[in-house]
Amino acid sequence: MNEVVNNFALIAIYVWSWTGFSVVILSAALKGVPDEIIEAAKIDGANRFTLFWRVLVPMIAPTLTVVTITMVINILKIFDVVYVNTGGDFHTSVIAQAFYDQLFTFQNYGLGSAWAVVLTLVILPVMYINLRRIRAERGSR
Repeated sequence: MNEVVNNFALIAIYVWSWTGFSVVILSAALKGVPDEIIEAAKIDGANRFTLFWRVLVPMIAPTLTVVTITMVINILKIFDVVYVNTGGDFHTSVIAQAFYDQLFTFQNYGLGSAWAVVLTLVILPVMYINLRRIRAERGSR
């Protein structure tokens, strides 16, 4: 029971700490959508659901992608929230916590380095996809 509560508490802390960043970025993207497009959709008979999913989301898709990829990278390398709150106990350990424990607590440099390499290999494809998307976006301008 304690593990479930701890995991949900860590999720709540992480969501709370990154909500401000995400909301500011997405709000700026929504402000960038031209009013003419929204008015045209309303004139064409779009309800709120259709307006959101068929007009607004495609218009802010690049920003949504950036925010999503940023959050995925942050989740993969999350360490501070887990370390400060549980120290990796109660089945709340993450890759970065395992890396830290092996390297600094147990002085097992080989396994600690291996965990660091695993973390890097997991994050690199996400960063590569993000860079490809950004380059493609720049090329289309």
